[in-house]
Amino acid sequence: MSAQSDTSLFGLFEDLILTRNGVWLSNGEPIAHERTLQAFSRNLYRCKEGFEIRIGQEHKTVHVEDTIYFVQSIDGLPELGFSLRLNDGRTLELDPTTLKYSPGRLTCSVPHPNEGTHEDARFLSNAYHELLRHIETDERGFIITIDGKTILLAKA
Repeated sequence: MSAQSDTSLFGLFEDLILTRNGVWLSNGEPIAHERTLQAFSRNLYRCKEGFEIRIGQEHKTVHVEDTIYFVQSIDGLPELGFSLRLNDGRTLELDPTTLKYSPGRLTCSVPHPNEGTHEDARFLSNAYHELLRHIETDERGFIITIDGKTILLAKA
């Protein structure tokens, strides 16, 4: 079949990677088309090989370096709670009890919209720094209080 008559959604030899920083790559080149990025992010599923994109009858394995969801921005206040804007276009309320921190990496748990499971969502740089500016320290270590819930992020 010639390339001109190939009507499949994904290229036969296309290598798709979702980097640890939330960047989609096709054969090593960044994908910039916004509708493609949204379609890919909304249609990721777990499979035997790890993850794949499923759109209609088409499916393609994706190499995921970290997680499939990324927190692009946050909105709110510690006293009231925060909403998260994810890479798949959803806006969700942050469940502060699911926050996990290690140096340079902050995640929370978010529901997968189609599988009834939960996945980690990694905070991208702006959202990471916005949330961490509310951190305090006490004898236990680094804490954050959100909507009346105090979370120990890192021990002293």
